[in-house]
Amino acid sequence: MIGKSYFLLSLLQVGLLQEWKCYTPSEVTAQEGSCVQIRCNYSYPLYLANQPRVGIWFNNKEQSSSSIAFHSEDHNQEASQFHDRTRLSGDLKDGDCSLIINNVRKEDTGPYYFRIEFADKNRYSFYPVTWLQVSAEPSQEWKGDTPQNVTAQEGSCVQIPCRYTYPSHLQTHSRGGVWFNEERGRSLIAFHSKDHRHEMPRFRHRTRLPGNLKDGDCSLIITNIRQEDTGPYYFRIEFDNGPSYSYHPVTRLRVSAEPSQEWKVDTPREVTAQEGSCVQIPCQYSYPSCLGNQPRVGIWFNKKQSSSFIAFHSKDHNGEMPRFRNRTRLSGDLKDGDCSLTINNIRREDAGPYYFRVEFDNKNSYTYQPTTWLHVSDFTDKPTIFPAEIIAGKCVNIICTFNTTCNGTAPVLTWDTPTDVTGSVSNTVTQLGITLTYTSVLTLIPSLKHHGQNLTCRVRYPSVSSERILVLTVQYAPQNLSMTYFDTFDASWINITEGNLTVIICSVESFPASNLTWRHLNVTMNRTRSNNELWLVIPRVTSRATGDYQCVAENEHGAVEGSITIALERECTDFNISLTYMHTQYFLHKFYIGKEKLYSYGDEIILKHFIAMKYI
Repeated sequence: MIGKSYFLLSLLQVGLLQEWKCYTPSEVTAQEGSCVQIRCNYSYPLYLANQPRVGIWFNNKEQSSSSIAFHSEDHNQEASQFHDRTRLSGDLKDGDCSLIINNVRKEDTGPYYFRIEFADKNRYSFYPVTWLQVSAEPSQEWKGDTPQNVTAQEGSCVQIPCRYTYPSHLQTHSRGGVWFNEERGRSLIAFHSKDHRHEMPRFRHRTRLPGNLKDGDCSLIITNIRQEDTGPYYFRIEFDNGPSYSYHPVTRLRVSAEPSQEWKVDTPREVTAQEGSCVQIPCQYSYPSCLGNQPRVGIWFNKKQSSSFIAFHSKDHNGEMPRFRNRTRLSGDLKDGDCSLTINNIRREDAGPYYFRVEFDNKNSYTYQPTTWLHVSDFTDKPTIFPAEIIAGKCVNIICTFNTTCNGTAPVLTWDTPTDVTGSVSNTVTQLGITLTYTSVLTLIPSLKHHGQNLTCRVRYPSVSSERILVLTVQYAPQNLSMTYFDTFDASWINITEGNLTVIICSVESFPASNLTWRHLNVTMNRTRSNNELWLVIPRVTSRATGDYQCVAENEHGAVEGSITIALERECTDFNISLTYMHTQYFLHKFYIGKEKLYSYGDEIILKHFIAMKYI
């Protein structure tokens, strides 16, 4: 019975032994002076899951004894060489027993193993060991990227670009960044991200980081550069409860008295403006990149003789000369490098040289040269009216525009129309490049009576104006056709003596001019193009020339037609005549008519105004 119980107990112990497991690498290599992580995950019997525990890492450097490298409950038990340099990166309750050693030393080389001790005296030492190799070669994970040389202008600012990398297991750790300036064999703190009190007094309030250390950006900005800032600089990263690393090689800063090439301005040498309008002096400026996020003030000066007067001040308009107040502004944003100046309601006394100055909050400032000379001339610009086809009785849009490159005080477009013309007006503004186009559209329905009248588009500024006049040419169909024969107007019948020269004039009113045609018996006698008058000339009138004549006038808007009848007139004496009158034939043998006349129309002869008549 006792033998059987001992066998069951042995089986239980063997089963329990299978739950003590550990996963660690067989070898880890670290760079001297850096930090290292020995990854470790362990397991244990389930019944111990809620038991308190202590984790211990041993350095088994001496075969006969093991030194405690880390003790989770009592750091006093740790070997002196490991004090304040070791910690666990995870939580023992989660089975994470990974060890971190900071500021690795040569003597840290050797085998390491982990031991767990539970409160009920259950404990276990995990094998095999992990061998730590310490190398003097730089770790490939600690890298810095900085330029060897940087040049700055005295009085300006400078940025030393810097990127750094570090072991990935430190990614979530808090850190501090320190920049050093080497001077006469000593390293002086130029910047300290956690405690500015450590900084040298001459660097205080002049250094900062433009980026975020967590993003690997360690770039340094130094403002208000001085000659004594010359020298080598290097960066050091310090992780909380972790390693530190100084990045090399150094960056050598050179300070020059010459103006920095980063201070540049692009303005025209000359600008001409018209009195009463507005003007823009285009201006683009650049500055050292280290000032990119700094607040700034823009100032424009107008130089008169030996003095400079403030024409515009972006922060304090009270500092502006009274004659410029409420007339000047910046058309762009200083943060975008746009320093363009707009002056409204230009005056003669505004003429002269102008220059721009920028002032940053950290006392960096710069006056840009050369100056821009402003000339002021008379206001001569006029609006433009675009031709349109104007047809009587049809709606038409007449467009007037005015262009300017100044986005200051806006010009106003208005219309002057004949008193009896009613219409509507719509105004718009469009921009193409730097040109602003102001457009006014007049919509109206013209009539024939407006032909030849004036339509005026006027542009107005507060103190000046100009105008453009359009003479209305209203198109309409032919009308008021008339035919004239000597002093006879619009007769439907004319009598012409046989053999005489005859001229009949056909005229019409239309725009554009009509095409006129004379017809006789459906035969075209004469025609003309784009002329509102056409003559019909008959050199010698005979009986064949008698009858109806039509005059036709037409243009693209319509047509009109008129007609006139030509009758033949003859002299008479005593003779025998056969007279057809009202389809009745009479035989007159002999008659006396005196001075009366016979009129012929075709083959029909008509006797009129008989005084006396005898039958023989």
